[in-house]
Amino acid sequence: ENFDPTRPLLVGGLNASEDQMGFTQLRLKKHRWHRKVLKNQDPLVFSVGWRRFQALPIYSMQDANSRHRMIKYTPEHMHCHCTVFGPMVPQNTGVVCFQTLSSKSASFRISATAVVLEVDHAMKVMKKLKLTGTPLKVFKN
Repeated sequence: ENFDPTRPLLVGGLNASEDQMGFTQLRLKKHRWHRKVLKNQDPLVFSVGWRRFQALPIYSMQDANSRHRMIKYTPEHMHCHCTVFGPMVPQNTGVVCFQTLSSKSASFRISATAVVLEVDHAMKVMKKLKLTGTPLKVFKN
């Protein structure tokens, strides 16, 4: 008498490792139909599996010394690394990113696609050092 086939009941759960929060490293690429480049620290909505969360991504590129250097914008036709604080998910999980979830936007809504590379509680992303001023003493070799 309580069964209604037009209103299904969905039951879900989390694994023991999926209820933790931490830093997730993604390999991200801006979608080719998205018009603007993505800026560092601009909020994005990440859709990972059946979860959605909003975070401030930090974009970086890996240099020859295997250090992650922060970049201001996503590259046009290349992948970059993206570090996000959010729920821990297994590696090789697909991710879709949106700038807004509003249905009123006339343009293409998916801004980037990504895949989870690494899950860790701490990631190290370095900024480029800009030196200003005049040197006090110059050593010539």
